[in-house]
Amino acid sequence: MRKIILYIIAVFIISQAQVRTNAQSLINDPVLLKSPVFKEKFQLFTDRNIYAVNEKVFFRAFNLSYPFLRTTSWSEILYVEIISQTNTPIAQGKYLLNKYGTWGYIEIPEATPTGLYYLRAYTKWMRNFPPTNYFHSHITIINPNKNELQTGNDLTVTNAYSLQDYSEIQRNAIRCNTDKKIYAKRERVTISISLPERNALSPDGYCLSVVKTGTLDTNMYRIRFPADKNADYPEFINYFPETKELSLSGRIVTDKGKAPVTYARIHLAVLGNNPGYIGTAVDKAGRFRFSLPPHTGIQDLFITVETNNDLPVEILIDNNFSTDFMQLPQQPFILSSKQSEVIREIMFNMQVEKIFNQPLTNTEAVEKVDSAFIDFFGSPLITIKTKDWVKLPTLEEFFFELIPKVILKKKKGKRYFTLIGDHSDLAVYKPLVLLDHVPVIDVETILSLSPETIDHIDIINATYIRGYIHFGGIISIISREGDMAGIDIPRNSRLFNFKTFEPQQEIKFPDYSTNTDNERIPDFRNCLFWIPNIEIDRGEKNRFDFYTSDNQGEYIVVVHGITAEGVILEGQCNFVVK
Repeated sequence: MRKIILYIIAVFIISQAQVRTNAQSLINDPVLLKSPVFKEKFQLFTDRNIYAVNEKVFFRAFNLSYPFLRTTSWSEILYVEIISQTNTPIAQGKYLLNKYGTWGYIEIPEATPTGLYYLRAYTKWMRNFPPTNYFHSHITIINPNKNELQTGNDLTVTNAYSLQDYSEIQRNAIRCNTDKKIYAKRERVTISISLPERNALSPDGYCLSVVKTGTLDTNMYRIRFPADKNADYPEFINYFPETKELSLSGRIVTDKGKAPVTYARIHLAVLGNNPGYIGTAVDKAGRFRFSLPPHTGIQDLFITVETNNDLPVEILIDNNFSTDFMQLPQQPFILSSKQSEVIREIMFNMQVEKIFNQPLTNTEAVEKVDSAFIDFFGSPLITIKTKDWVKLPTLEEFFFELIPKVILKKKKGKRYFTLIGDHSDLAVYKPLVLLDHVPVIDVETILSLSPETIDHIDIINATYIRGYIHFGGIISIISREGDMAGIDIPRNSRLFNFKTFEPQQEIKFPDYSTNTDNERIPDFRNCLFWIPNIEIDRGEKNRFDFYTSDNQGEYIVVVHGITAEGVILEGQCNFVVK
């Protein structure tokens, strides 16, 4: 085992730019693939297990992977999904991992039918292993707009995969107390948590949830599936770890024969408020991979392929989310009378919150338009505003008459640009030509444009390296309307939507000590309080304040942590609102 660890350390000392090559080399090393060093594991805790549509599922993810993987920036993205019993994705999100794991929320769509669902989480690297290695837990979602509740003897969650209580739980490993046992509506509650001197520690912190009693199952923290003989190590490595934030991968094939297109240059443009460009080369199998700049929400991406002899190609984009699922049996949704009471209360609370629109988060947008946006190449060396010059019929004449540093040449019947500058290697590489931040391979598509449709042209007449491609300078053309001057998308290109990081807003719970403006607005939160990350050591005590709502009844405070060995630590206390 020591030799394996030493070898792994030697592999990872190589720069992150070579991670893909290193991962590829593992295919021929079954000893390493069988090692637990390369297996990732995550444990998620949620604020509760029962939700209504339109609500947020707050979660905290702990990274239980081998310590060496966690400290070498192996996987930096966690994929979290809500799926139905028939493996239909209901909601999907991507979250940036840090040294503690990650935390955030995923929203339940309004059209989600009432029923039992599963929360699952994994990394792209984990997709090389069977989905039995993914994290799975069950949640219940209620849609008050549809009359689908059935009352029976009990709410059944046991299935063919033997959902069983998570046995490795240390109860009362965390001390939790409230300053009182009975509170009035909208009264301040003070929670204190501490760790006994001899108890186990959660090295990556703790999370705390305050919800109505009966909405959080403290006996089931993950679903255990039967052992899979193929789960120990993958036969092939098809997915590389995301070491530099989000990745986009795919394959380039010929349009007819479906054979891979090898070693072609591929250009990617991120459109929108903060546009960007990345270039790379296709490998011998026709595959490509981009590491994307940080964005949130749905982004418009544009890909174009540069091939020899203008070969027609097809661009195949990999699905970022896993399409491998467990065979989850369908379960009837039947409630006991006590469970029906809790769920109907959740339904009512959600509807009241929706009507009065009392937010738990601030309304500031996560991603704004950057008014001081600077393009990826920085400040251009030369900027030419078309309105400052005489009107010419085409851009070809505009370049010829007014921009002498741009030379139009011809080779094998096709015209192309070159730039003149102080560096002799400018003539060695072709310049990167952009129209509204979109790379243009065939310059004929823009030479006939009218200068009146163009706002300005930026010139970088110096050798530029972007991604894995060298350019003999940059010619960036910006149209007046931002519509690529009306040209069509060229062939060997693809424009598509791509889901980036899930937008997250700061969580803010009501503070009634100073806020008197909302006294007449009902407060029926289903989650009174949630803290995803608490750092505390043995012998220390932390205090947290929050306010009760207008909802009466018994509440439970649950604090969760997990040891490096995967043992769940738990502390509980209760109080009543009258």
